[in-house]
Amino acid sequence: MFEKFTNSKKISTFAIVVSVFICYTGMYAVRKSFLAGQYADLVFGYGVDAKTIFVLSQVLGYMVSKFLGIKIISEMPKSQRAIWLIVLITFATLMLALFAFVPGKWKILALFLNGLPLGMVFGIVFSYIEGRKNTELLAAALSATFIFSTSFVKTIGLILMQDFNTNEFMMPFYTALLFFPFFLLSVWVLNKSKGPDESDIKARSERVPMHSKERKDFIKANGVGYFGLVGIYILLTIVRDFRDNFMVEFWAEQGYSGSPQIVTLTEIPVAVVVLAIAAVGVLIRNNNKAFNIGMLLTAFGAVLIIVFTLLFNQGLISPVTWMVTTGIGVYLPYILFHCLVFERLVALLSFKGNVGFLFYLADALGYLGSVIVLLLKEVIGFKQTWGYFFLWLNLESAALLLLLTLFSMWYFNKRIYEKKMKQAIAFP
Repeated sequence: MFEKFTNSKKISTFAIVVSVFICYTGMYAVRKSFLAGQYADLVFGYGVDAKTIFVLSQVLGYMVSKFLGIKIISEMPKSQRAIWLIVLITFATLMLALFAFVPGKWKILALFLNGLPLGMVFGIVFSYIEGRKNTELLAAALSATFIFSTSFVKTIGLILMQDFNTNEFMMPFYTALLFFPFFLLSVWVLNKSKGPDESDIKARSERVPMHSKERKDFIKANGVGYFGLVGIYILLTIVRDFRDNFMVEFWAEQGYSGSPQIVTLTEIPVAVVVLAIAAVGVLIRNNNKAFNIGMLLTAFGAVLIIVFTLLFNQGLISPVTWMVTTGIGVYLPYILFHCLVFERLVALLSFKGNVGFLFYLADALGYLGSVIVLLLKEVIGFKQTWGYFFLWLNLESAALLLLLTLFSMWYFNKRIYEKKMKQAIAFP
């Protein structure tokens, strides 16, 4: 059914930009809308609040999905992408219906099953846009959902509960249903889009399925530097995930519980600044220069987090200013890894494969780190405010982030220099 219109007609860049944004927003409606609820009346025991258990359950499912995606996404043929997307989102939506109706502890299982397919959606959507000369522009639209859409769907959830008296257990399913038709339309458009042409392949290298041998060969050749990048990505995922999952609680602590729009409004300037910078990457033709700029901006993000977190700790800036500035510090490198760093690394090293493998190994380990930190917080019995917890998480993560960024940049520049010297000797 889907194969007959795959790549059948050239779709404009604008249509692809809009489609990737809507497609992944549809995923966030299925994944993140439940975070608008606080579930304070539900008690599971063990001294852990219900929402933390729900977050853990879904993130565990999402993490498993990332590990499965290392193989599935890197090996997926183009003809199967659309059907995978629709099946994954449909299943996850049905699990939200289950979450609404099943009693007590069964809701934990429902959210685990909801998260289980969703971790593979990003890799499939990105496979439609990677390996192009304008990948940064297209990926910026996709990455916009990380900042804007995750807050937007929670705002929709809050409005459904506050203005339409929707039960907080039904709210996630209704939010997902609102976005589902737009998701289907976006998949249809993406599946009609034309893939990279010859000039794209020449500039960015050909993207092909990456099987077990190719994955092992890449790790053997580039493992030290790559796992430095993975370490950066793990730290960014942990900070971004806590910020995302418990933002509603943070703003409630700050006295904004009656203003659901604050969740979205504070993320708009973050999205505008970060995406403008990320999209400019399309203008940098030299892959080595683009990679280095991406790493320098990652270091800048770490410095930004440290400086403004210290200012907030001293009471010199407001919580709104702090969330916006540290949001830029976290999301700038996080999105650059999606838009530019991994994309240009594939082109720079000229290996046969795809970005999917690099993403999914990093993403799987990133969510594993997020789960471990969340579990440690509960096991240790950390009972400080969310503001205090975010403050120290930001400071410690940013310091490590800065060190790993400098190391990874040094490593890959050394590898690239050695490669050029070998080529000069072979072809004097």
